[in-house]
Amino acid sequence: MKSKSLAILLLLYSFSFSITAQQVFWASKVLEFSSENIVPFQPSANRANQILGKPNVLPQFVASGLAWQPAFKTLDSEEFIKVSFDTTLAIQQISIAKNFGEATIEKVIAFDSLMQSHVLFQEKDSLKTLEKGEMFNIILSEKTSFKVFAIGVFISKRKHNELIQLDAIGISTLENPVQANIHVAKDAPIKVIKENLGKGVNSRHQEFAPVISSDGNTLYFTRNYLSLFGKQKDQDVWLSKLNESKEWTKAKNIGVPINTKDKNAVFAISTDGTEMLLMNKYHKNGRLSSGISRSFKNGETWTFPEEVKIDNYYNQSQNAEFTLSADGNTMIMSIQRKNTVGKRDLYVSFKKSNSTWTEPKNLGNTINSIEHEMTPFIAADTKTLYFSTRGFPGFGDNDIFKSQRLDDTWTTWSEPENLGEAINTPYWDGYFTLPASGEFAYVCSYNGNNKEDIFKFTLPKKAQPEPVAIISGNVLSSTDKEAIACTIMMIPRNATLKSEQKKYEPANGNFKFILPLHEAVDFVPVARGYLGISETMDLTNVKSYREINKDLYLLPLEIGNKGILNSLTFQQGDAKLQASAMRDLDRIIQVMNEFPSLEILFEGHTDNQGDFQLNLKLSEDRVNAVKKYIISQGIAPNRITTKGWGQTRPLASNATEERRRLNRRVEFTITKK
Repeated sequence: MKSKSLAILLLLYSFSFSITAQQVFWASKVLEFSSENIVPFQPSANRANQILGKPNVLPQFVASGLAWQPAFKTLDSEEFIKVSFDTTLAIQQISIAKNFGEATIEKVIAFDSLMQSHVLFQEKDSLKTLEKGEMFNIILSEKTSFKVFAIGVFISKRKHNELIQLDAIGISTLENPVQANIHVAKDAPIKVIKENLGKGVNSRHQEFAPVISSDGNTLYFTRNYLSLFGKQKDQDVWLSKLNESKEWTKAKNIGVPINTKDKNAVFAISTDGTEMLLMNKYHKNGRLSSGISRSFKNGETWTFPEEVKIDNYYNQSQNAEFTLSADGNTMIMSIQRKNTVGKRDLYVSFKKSNSTWTEPKNLGNTINSIEHEMTPFIAADTKTLYFSTRGFPGFGDNDIFKSQRLDDTWTTWSEPENLGEAINTPYWDGYFTLPASGEFAYVCSYNGNNKEDIFKFTLPKKAQPEPVAIISGNVLSSTDKEAIACTIMMIPRNATLKSEQKKYEPANGNFKFILPLHEAVDFVPVARGYLGISETMDLTNVKSYREINKDLYLLPLEIGNKGILNSLTFQQGDAKLQASAMRDLDRIIQVMNEFPSLEILFEGHTDNQGDFQLNLKLSEDRVNAVKKYIISQGIAPNRITTKGWGQTRPLASNATEERRRLNRRVEFTITKK
């Protein structure tokens, strides 16, 4: 082999966490190894394949299951590992991420495409030995004359108690030392002021698992109540409300039936605040068992929790956490199963019916490591996932990371990004939660007294999830404005957005829907004995977070009651029915089938553009189109009467196109019940 002079640099990682685009190729396949440490009940920990890919532990200098650890069965045993790469190239640097241990890297050999060996590093007594953790860079004076296919690393120890863990092996053409960087989000805030929520929420006991309501006005959390001797006495669900001074009121125990003599905890709350997801299955005898339950708000109280049934659900861990998407149809959970990558992984499940869910599906290796992935939270945009782990490079113990959903499978995600040193501490961080506005974040962290508290901080706009809109209001009778219990249907104009429906109970307060921006949807209330009047919410030109209050109306099916079919708007001079209008007419047809004696008068109106007589004819054509469609669906013709008024009865001025559109309408009146 042609001799080469080597410049050897042993670089202790300096804590500058800038992210640089380093052209490093990390090992992709283990070809051969001497031994691997076996960790009981953790089949993936410290195995040889943990050395693959980029560093998962450095810059932290700690022992981890995310690195290869040889067994060192005897004092004089020489351990080795040989890895290959997806790319073969002439190299100038080998980078070995050593995250723990004092054993010595004795020799590094490169193998060309013919598997001929080339010694690139030989340990000498005069050289500085590795510390407990560092990036060991071998920088050559010039590129190799051959393309490197594989690298072999040989290790020895001088004492019985010496260990070593290698996190990654990389090759590159770089002349400057490779550093192991933390993958910090580009939009991570540089500085945040964490505000302890104070005595109203935090106490001398342990407060954790905060769940903030979508409007940001109610905080649910779990408290471990400790006795004077420090022994855990009780674990209950508590809540606090934001008062007019924007201060959290003194927390209240949520009481029975949510809280029992056993451990209780809240996982998630629905967008409208009427459904709560809880730890454990509740039994009528007062006992709890492993699983999850849900409880429904009933005025100021909550119903007895009922089991949430998930196909083939089991959890091999004693702990779990769950989060719900804004529409309530997707659940992400932190559990341990047979196909778990390491300890607890994140899984997704989809609602099949009102109380059953699909079998949990692993989110995949982009999200999950062999460490615990826990405390998941899905933001209101249903795209941004936050979770806590120490399975990726971080600033201490568990850090909070975020990832973006890339498609509708919910198993394709962007590479997790650390939320940065301003949010993550050297201690355990988790339970990140946001209201729909994304303006304030709530986290669980140590308060300096070795106890977890709940903190709040302002999240800069650039670091917030995609903005959404909260649509809220009441459902009222169109005649006396009294609130009416009903089902509300949200029907999107865009086929890519899924429909939703919610039950509205006046005693529980306003209904709430969270909608993505740049969409248009129709809201329709449905109740027997009433005809729902649809309302369109057009957010196509909205660019920032909005809270929109919009009451919906139900028309009682009584003779003389009158309403406007808001979806029956027409292009100027046109009598053609649009798809949204047909959906409204289908609901009228359904009501007419439920009440066979019901008869309706439809009246057509136009704006003032064009000839008077032509407008009169146009208004007649429009209501005749309505009648024709209803008759085509099996309703007797004598149950429908029509009248065209042309431009004679405007609702608004005709000064602008927007106002004229209001005048191009169809009204209906109940003439017989």
